[in-house]
Amino acid sequence: MDCIVSIRFKVQILCLAILAGFSCASHAQSAVSFGIASTPAQTGSQASKIAVLLPSKDSPYEHFTQAVVKGIQAINAQQREPAEIILLHKNYGQSMQSQLQDAALMGATIAIGPMVRDNVEEVSSLSFLPLPIIALNAPENGFASPELMVNFALSQEQEARQIVDIALKALPATDAQGNPPKVMIFETVSPLEERIANAFAAELQARGVLFERQRLTEELMAKPKFYEISDSALTPPRLEELPNRVEDPYGYQRVKLRNERAMARYRAKVEFEAPPYYAAFLAMDARTAAMVKPRLPRLTRVWGTSLINPGDTTQSFIASLTYDLQNTGFVDAPLVIDVNRQDFKAIYGVDMPQNIIERRLFAFGVDAYRLANQWMHWKPEFAVNGATGQLSFNQALTGDVQRQAQPAMIRSGYVQRSTPEDMARAIARPQ
Repeated sequence: MDCIVSIRFKVQILCLAILAGFSCASHAQSAVSFGIASTPAQTGSQASKIAVLLPSKDSPYEHFTQAVVKGIQAINAQQREPAEIILLHKNYGQSMQSQLQDAALMGATIAIGPMVRDNVEEVSSLSFLPLPIIALNAPENGFASPELMVNFALSQEQEARQIVDIALKALPATDAQGNPPKVMIFETVSPLEERIANAFAAELQARGVLFERQRLTEELMAKPKFYEISDSALTPPRLEELPNRVEDPYGYQRVKLRNERAMARYRAKVEFEAPPYYAAFLAMDARTAAMVKPRLPRLTRVWGTSLINPGDTTQSFIASLTYDLQNTGFVDAPLVIDVNRQDFKAIYGVDMPQNIIERRLFAFGVDAYRLANQWMHWKPEFAVNGATGQLSFNQALTGDVQRQAQPAMIRSGYVQRSTPEDMARAIARPQ
């Protein structure tokens, strides 16, 4: 009997030692868990656990990741059987492999994250993943994703390719002289805008479309127009010779007025019939675009990514931007375009974020949760009608989720949903 007690005691000591070893090796004690609290009356299968891999709490990305987390938590709370959401911050100096191991030890069936590109590339380089992952970014520099990893990103490059496809359908076959229509790319100097401009250029080049790139400079922005009347192929009017101003002041004024009227009619034809370039792709934000578009030819179609979306038009400052951006086409998340606070609260149970960036990241979190629910069941191919657009995934083709964002146009002071077919139609000329 003493021998049996001794053996049981040794087994208990060994189990405690193993648990202590896991606790020392793991950083998971910093995690916070959200979900439906269990009660004695609950029966059946245990709620699934979804880990959200977050950067350290002092990270400059913390504010943005929290907007994503709010979307994950909001859509989870609306489910009939909510999952347990484990928020797992990365400790200082902790590797991604260690953070993933922490998530697995806490019982997570899938992880959402990381969001920072360096961390995504670190995960991509791992030879083994302890659980499936929905990464919230895409690796660069030729990194190949492990089999258990799906990459989901709000890619500006992907949006640029989509809007180029729509814009080219709106181009005429030729210009007035029978030549291919000219296309321009306007860009600023920031890294993000340069990436968007590069994506525009790469897609246009792949389609065999001739284009020119123009970087915004102080000298250019000082000009009232980004084109010259002399750029037009229209024949200018033949102006009358002015009489001598001293000898015939009355005749001088009459001829001068007729010449001015002839030039005004010519300028109107240039403005409304023969733009020097038929499409302008703007790699910039809404504020800068609102200063650029009025300087472009009247009939030049203007296109951009979600970066050009001014946001909630019920705010007076944003409403003023929309008038300068009239007839501008872009793509964005449906949840960002459809600004209805009552519907938002009814669907997600929380107030709609005020900031357009936070609203977009909220939608990103909602769709990351939906993708996680597909991927945790090992579906190699699926499609989701998401808050950020139409999402599709086929593991046999790529490790990246493909997103078709919602086309939209700015009309009469409002951001409105549209279709590629509607956006490709010519803009009505002023009478």
